[in-house]
Amino acid sequence: MRTTTDVLIIGGGPTGLALARDLARDLARRGIDHRVLDRAPGPSTASRAKTVQPRTLEVLDDLGVVDRLLAQGAVHVPTRHYDRDQVRSEALEAAIGMAAPGVPYAPLWLSQPLVEQALRDRLAEDGGQVGWATEVTGLVRYDDAVEVTAGGEVIRARYVVGADGGRGTVRRQVGVGMRGDSYATHRWWLGDVRITGLDRTCQHLWMSPEHGILSIFPLPSTDLWQFQASVPADDADPVQPNLALFRDLLAAHAGLPGVTVDDADWLSLYKINVCLADRYRVDRVFLAGDAAHIHSPAGGQGMNTGIQDSYNLGWKLAAVLAGADAALLDTYEAERRPVARAVLDDSTARLHTVMDAATQGDGSAAQRGLTGDFTTGLTIAYPDSPITGSGSDGDLVRPGDRAPDAGLAAAGGPVRIFDLLRGPHWTVLTFGDADPAPAPAGTPVYRIDRSATGSDTLIDTTGDAHRTYGVEAPTSMLIRPDGYLATRTTHAADAAAATSSSTR
Repeated sequence: MRTTTDVLIIGGGPTGLALARDLARDLARRGIDHRVLDRAPGPSTASRAKTVQPRTLEVLDDLGVVDRLLAQGAVHVPTRHYDRDQVRSEALEAAIGMAAPGVPYAPLWLSQPLVEQALRDRLAEDGGQVGWATEVTGLVRYDDAVEVTAGGEVIRARYVVGADGGRGTVRRQVGVGMRGDSYATHRWWLGDVRITGLDRTCQHLWMSPEHGILSIFPLPSTDLWQFQASVPADDADPVQPNLALFRDLLAAHAGLPGVTVDDADWLSLYKINVCLADRYRVDRVFLAGDAAHIHSPAGGQGMNTGIQDSYNLGWKLAAVLAGADAALLDTYEAERRPVARAVLDDSTARLHTVMDAATQGDGSAAQRGLTGDFTTGLTIAYPDSPITGSGSDGDLVRPGDRAPDAGLAAAGGPVRIFDLLRGPHWTVLTFGDADPAPAPAGTPVYRIDRSATGSDTLIDTTGDAHRTYGVEAPTSMLIRPDGYLATRTTHAADAAAATSSSTR
């Protein structure tokens, strides 16, 4: 059987599902068709990732699933540090937490299967579904299409996206190498287990030079715990985990009376590899998520980076399929591969920090080493992208930076800047009486001022929007569909007058 589609997505995990949801918004608007296939028999139930970072939550807000995730996840999960069966400290602070102007979401604890479920449910509402148990067995590239053989079907697609993981088929089919390092001394026994006798309001953490690390984390909206135990560095051939091993590990680390490991849904021996694909694009084939980059779990970046890959690629595919210059697709690798390189370096450094802290038995230092401004995803920027305009070094938010959120007042009631940006469109924000920035046809233009000057003006009653964007004079900004500034223009005469007035 032969069929056709605009975009064929190989991989039904968070990366592929996020891309499918993004394209589904353009299906209704532009008639762009897509399909999602996965070789697995069905959705994975293994927890794997469990942190949804602030920038990813902003992406999932735009994709229409963030409320579902917030209803299931936990924002603040304190960590209880132990010496054997004695509590060393009750960490009242969140293990990960942050707050800043223009940032509506703190990091959310929620396991990967529930993130995927929310995306699948939303995709089903759009009329889409994942084609499970469908393995790719062939891929042939042509000038105007790609033909993929999968599950006895030949699918002719205008573009193919490999989101099928580090061992996926698509990258190998197009001959892209993946280079990096394997950290043989950093291995973990992992599992999703049920435990009796532990307080589910916090994470339980043991660190000692003798036994290494044991973390037991309550997975929100489930009855499961994620069990993570470091394999001793001198164990050359660690055993595959089973319940007896997990019970022995708990006894060795803790010896807590009345606490038992009852059963498991998933057990794994995890060996850390850190790799980056040589290329993200071969003609009409793209790589995203773990198919393009594999990280250390430190810092909680894997799932998040993959979803953000899709968010960067989705609007570009939709634009080119609707007639935009195909050179736009080259910016996907130009923008996202350097991000992956930075994430790999950062997460590897954090892994070493955590393991060093473990040798000292310093759980608090390990917790601090896991997170920072970079891990939130909010500092990711594309200042050197071919589609980023020039800006002033003095601007607080410059072209290539993420557009922050802020509250405004409108005739119909309160509105947030993220409400204006939501959807697969470009957006122009003008502050004061600035002329709107040049933009694609049909781009909505919103005027923001400190006081009411017209029925179509959004009022920055608190001044948050001006402060967050660093606006002191009439300014116009063009914001991309993925929420990054493309251009920023300040009226020179007005800026000079504002500067002169402020120095008097």
